[in-house]
Amino acid sequence: MILIWLIWKKSPAQTGKYRWLMMYTACFEICWGLFDLPAEIIAHSVGCAFVVFRINRPDSLLNNEYSSWVVLVYTAIFGASMAVFASHFVYRYGSIDPSFGKKFTSGWKLGIILIFPVIFSFWWAGVVRYCFWPNEDTKEYIRELINRTVGEDVENISYIGTMFYQSSGTNDLDFNSVAWIGVCQMFLMVGFSMGCVFGFGTGCYFLLSDQLSILSAAANNFQKQLFYSLVLQTLIPLVLMHIPITIFFICPMLNLDLDFTSVFVASTITLYPAVDPLPSFFVIKSYREAILSFFRKVKVIPPRNTMIGTYTQNSAVIYNTKLGVKII
Repeated sequence: MILIWLIWKKSPAQTGKYRWLMMYTACFEICWGLFDLPAEIIAHSVGCAFVVFRINRPDSLLNNEYSSWVVLVYTAIFGASMAVFASHFVYRYGSIDPSFGKKFTSGWKLGIILIFPVIFSFWWAGVVRYCFWPNEDTKEYIRELINRTVGEDVENISYIGTMFYQSSGTNDLDFNSVAWIGVCQMFLMVGFSMGCVFGFGTGCYFLLSDQLSILSAAANNFQKQLFYSLVLQTLIPLVLMHIPITIFFICPMLNLDLDFTSVFVASTITLYPAVDPLPSFFVIKSYREAILSFFRKVKVIPPRNTMIGTYTQNSAVIYNTKLGVKII
C-alpha cells in the first residue's frame, strides 16, 4: 500500500504509463497476501507425490467442495505471478527500444500485457483441475503423510496433488502420464516467464549502455534506477518462488523424499508479496527521498545539517547554515 501511494504521488514524469504496470503489480501482490492469510495453504511432497492442501476445520464457513476451489484459486494466483514478472521486462524493453515499443507495448497494446497474467492464471488452474485433482489413489498414498504432518485424517482436508508414478501390482512403477503432462505445462509457463525476464532484461542492459551518450544525465539516471529496481524485483521471485517450486516438483519426479523442501517452499512463497516492493523503496530516488523525508518529520532520522567552514592559521570557523550557529 505504501508503494501504491509512492507510485501515485511521487513518480517522476518520465515514468509514463509504466506507473500503471507498477500499480497493477502492487495491487496483485496485495490481493495475493490478503488471500493467502485466510486460505492457510500447506504444501508437502512425499515419495513420488506432492500435495497442496488446507485443513477443513469444524467451524469453517466452507464445506469440503468449496474449500477445494480455494486451493485451486490459490494455485491460479501463483500461475498469474509467472506472467507478472515477464510483463515488466517486456514493457521496459519497449520503453527503451522505440520500434519495439510502437509495435507491441504502446497505447492499447499495454492492455494485452496486463491480460497475460489472467491467461496464465486460467492455464495454470486448468492444468491443476484436470491433471492434479483429487482421486482415490492419491488420497491413500498421502494418508499417512497428512496424519503425520498435521495430525488430521485425509478426509478432513481439501487438496490438489498427484503421484508421478503408480504401482502396477508388481514391484515396478509406471509413469503417470497425466501428471507428467501437467507438470510439463507448468515448466513451460515457468520457462516462458524466465525466458522473457532474462531475454528482455539482457536487451534492456545493452540498450541502456548504448544510449548513455545520447540521453540526458537525468533520463539516464532514472532509466537505470527503474532497471536496477526491476532486476532486484526479479531476483526476489527467482529465489523465493521459481527455484523453490522447481525443487518442490523435481523431488517427487525423482521419487526423492526430502522434508525440508516442503518447509522451504511454504516459507519462501509466503514471504514474496511482502519482500518484493522493497527494491523500489531503496533504488528509485524519488521514492527513497519521500520515505526518508517522512522519517525525518517524525524525528526517527535526524535532519541533515549543511556545514560551511573557513580556516585560519589559529582557528577554524564553521557555520551551520540550518541552525545559524557559528562554532570557533
